[in-house]
Amino acid sequence: MNALRIFTLISAGVLLVACSDSAPSSSSPQASVASVAEGELIPRSMSEQANYYLITTESDGEHLRTVHSRVSSASHGYSVTRIDCTNRRYQDLGYGEDRQSNIKMYDNIQWAELVPGSSKDDMVTFVCNRAR
Repeated sequence: MNALRIFTLISAGVLLVACSDSAPSSSSPQASVASVAEGELIPRSMSEQANYYLITTESDGEHLRTVHSRVSSASHGYSVTRIDCTNRRYQDLGYGEDRQSNIKMYDNIQWAELVPGSSKDDMVTFVCNRAR
């Protein structure tokens, strides 16, 4: 009788652990990415071990200015970018690691052309399509 009681208690304990709300932590990049993400997920045209999020978009009437982040299991970076939707080009205005307040604005800014399939290309396409 004691053996049956012990077996029942062990079985119940295993069932409780298996059904608990707290899942074991995962070391996958997606689990890490989801836990620190902010903003709207930018769809990617190519697979990568990072996710990109649009945090803010502002317009000056001619160009768009965005703050967006790149989140991976190894780092979390924030970028400020000016976008010319008409000519499909961009300017990197600043970058910082870990939090937005760490963004350092650049001094020498030039327009850059987009590389098809790059994260910038996906971000510009996403932002410009939303602005229409």
